[in-house]
Amino acid sequence: MEKEVVIGQKTKSKKSMLKNFYPNYVFEKVENIPYELISKEGIKLILMDMDNTIIDSKGKYSKDIKKWIKFMKSKNIKLYIVSNSFSQKVVKRIAKELGVRYFYKASKPSTKAFKKVCLEFPDISKDEILMIGDQLFTDIWGGNRFNIKTILVKRINKKEIFVSRLKRPIEKIILNHYYKKEEKLSKCKV
Repeated sequence: MEKEVVIGQKTKSKKSMLKNFYPNYVFEKVENIPYELISKEGIKLILMDMDNTIIDSKGKYSKDIKKWIKFMKSKNIKLYIVSNSFSQKVVKRIAKELGVRYFYKASKPSTKAFKKVCLEFPDISKDEILMIGDQLFTDIWGGNRFNIKTILVKRINKKEIFVSRLKRPIEKIILNHYYKKEEKLSKCKV
């Protein structure tokens, strides 16, 4: 029998708590996310993590990410970098080069940055916003806490800050549960 965990006044099982970290979709990399999915989901604003999502550990991004961003913008999709980085200089440079707006020191999974970004787009509702990132405990959990759609992408390279490296084994356990759940659902749909 599952052990119950009390959160505030609500009771959730351990399994349902894992759902807080489940993305809506998983892709190998940002550039593989098709416009058809963005369109089908009614997305008008894409929030993107920066480090290891769109840039590598050397602060470089691929030509493909630049093309993807340019294409999304041509479809009137607004794009915004939402980064936990403390370096405004780096975030500002990347945002300027890619032609997008940015928010640094976001403190994800806090929803503070999401709320501030949304104030800039009063005509866009939460169900029209997507968060893309490489970490379950910051990007995906933050997006889920704010009630927006989320996409997990594989990190660009293995070089990461110490705190991120500590979380990866736990993320792996959660992702294994996620993939098992998805596999069961797809078998049911046959």
